[in-house]
Amino acid sequence: MQDETTRIGGIFARRVFSVSLLLGSTMVAGCAWVDELPVIGGNGGYDDVASDIGQTIPYDVTFTGIDPHEERLLASLRDISTSLRLRDRPTPTLAGLDRRAEDDVERFQSVLRSFGFYDGVIGFDVRPVNETESEPEDAFAPVILEYQIDTGAPYLLADVMLETIHPDGTETRPLSDAELEKAGLRIGMRAEADPVILAEQAMVDQTHRDAYPLARTGKRKVIANTEEKTLSVTYQVITDDKANFGAVNVVGATEVDPEFIAGYRSWRPGQAYSPDEISATRRDLTQSNLFNTVSVQPVGPVGDNGEIPVEIQVEERDHRTVGGGIDYSTADGPGANAYWEHRNLWGKGEKLRLTLRGSQQEHGLEAGFRKPQFLRRKQALVATSTAKQYSTDAYDGDLADAFVGVERSFAEHWSATVGVTAEYSDLTGIESPNEQFYLGGLRGILRRDSTDNPLDPTSGNRLELNVSPYTSLTATDMQFTSVSIGASQYFALDEDGYYVLAGRGRVGSIFGENRSDLPANKRFYAGGGGSVRGYEYQKLGPLNANGDPIGGRSVIETGLEFRARVTEDFGLVPFIEGGNVFDRSNPDDLDLLWSAGLGFRYYTAVGPIRFDVAVPLDKRDNVDDDFQFYISIGQAF
Repeated sequence: MQDETTRIGGIFARRVFSVSLLLGSTMVAGCAWVDELPVIGGNGGYDDVASDIGQTIPYDVTFTGIDPHEERLLASLRDISTSLRLRDRPTPTLAGLDRRAEDDVERFQSVLRSFGFYDGVIGFDVRPVNETESEPEDAFAPVILEYQIDTGAPYLLADVMLETIHPDGTETRPLSDAELEKAGLRIGMRAEADPVILAEQAMVDQTHRDAYPLARTGKRKVIANTEEKTLSVTYQVITDDKANFGAVNVVGATEVDPEFIAGYRSWRPGQAYSPDEISATRRDLTQSNLFNTVSVQPVGPVGDNGEIPVEIQVEERDHRTVGGGIDYSTADGPGANAYWEHRNLWGKGEKLRLTLRGSQQEHGLEAGFRKPQFLRRKQALVATSTAKQYSTDAYDGDLADAFVGVERSFAEHWSATVGVTAEYSDLTGIESPNEQFYLGGLRGILRRDSTDNPLDPTSGNRLELNVSPYTSLTATDMQFTSVSIGASQYFALDEDGYYVLAGRGRVGSIFGENRSDLPANKRFYAGGGGSVRGYEYQKLGPLNANGDPIGGRSVIETGLEFRARVTEDFGLVPFIEGGNVFDRSNPDDLDLLWSAGLGFRYYTAVGPIRFDVAVPLDKRDNVDDDFQFYISIGQAF
């Protein structure tokens, strides 16, 4: 249907266009195959009317006839409208505005179909702003472009069929309820274009998971019943041959050993093809930090042996990094670190990191080594070593330790580390004599990390359980076990992660020795920028007569933050934290000391720079300052 009204002089026009069917399709009466869509109606063009140079006709745009509940539909029409987009650049003639409106009609037809309205009628009027004027005295007076949209009844999905074309035949069947749910469809739902189209890819993806790596879509068939206002869809999937995983070919490697790269494959030789294994291999290679880009794809055709080769294509990144950082707090003073890292030491992803740290409390060297794919996939050989000198309120002296172990990832977010450790310390601590300790022990760590960003998490959680039994390596009869567990949780309150509620906690106990018999550095301490802000470093818990920390055999810490990103670059973080250290492994009194504060964040590409100010709510006379402030990179936890 097409209705045209033209008025010469003021040149006010009306156009009406009818809309027919879906997904690039034609509708005929009754029940019909849907193949392609013609635009119904004439061009409705006008001859341009001469106008004074530089003068234009301002206009506004309105929509009528749409159900107020169709908010998504109206928003989509506004987003795609040429006349709205160019409203700040009005045309010099009404004929030009008319052409904009006709262009919008074609766009609107597609939008209506995408929302399941395949019988819609779209019209538009160009009229003066003042309804009482039959014709404007000024040819360039403001006008209103009004779109009149009758959506008609929405079409509903009647049935969904799947036609599978195998090399040895064709099978056609209706989708089961479970398959419909997995594809995001439901019989009786409005036949919107997006879910109908996306479901087609879901059919192909499922066929890939059934070990058909070269499966692809065929021709989608749509039947529209114009009387019942329903739609029937038949998807066509061409499977080609079923296959197992075959040889792996690595392309693009220069310094990294291709065999090492191929070892990241998550499948066994001859295993049935699975796109999930392809995704897992791509993810692990990406997380290795060895490559800028990674592509893992099956390369057809399927061989006579029923196997399909897989190509891993990589682009290596620079394997060496030099960096550093600084921090500051009122209690700890300034601190700095510098590091050098090599992530491909001998060509198989071996990572060596050397770090120099210096502050008023400690200075020295740290070394860390990691060899991935050690003996088996998703397993690494790890080693760490430190040599430092400490000068804190709790103890002074020298410390050197080393750890060697094996780290293994399992499940999706879990990992475990088990190994042996040795330590030498020569520390003078509160209630501790100047004594040398030689300790040996085991270390077992269980971790979970499902956060989305290491420096600025907005969702997910972290968990770390550490169990470390120690024994003396000298004649001294000393044995004790340190157990601690720390956790944090992050909840984004909006889709963009600009408002995040974050919480953390830590508990720990030491069993086997009295506090005074323990090396000063093995006791628990709390307070400071990475613990309970507002109290000095290590100052929570038992103190001697001079106000120096003694440490304890158990600890409790907790904290809650609300992270609000006010602008793209700045944020505010109010927080409250509490904690304490206790003499006993199982304390009877669990009283905590609390603090509160406000943080400021400046967001950079590397991570947020934080400035926190905290005050002790349970201030102790002659012990705690009125406030503490901290500057560093990354969130507090």
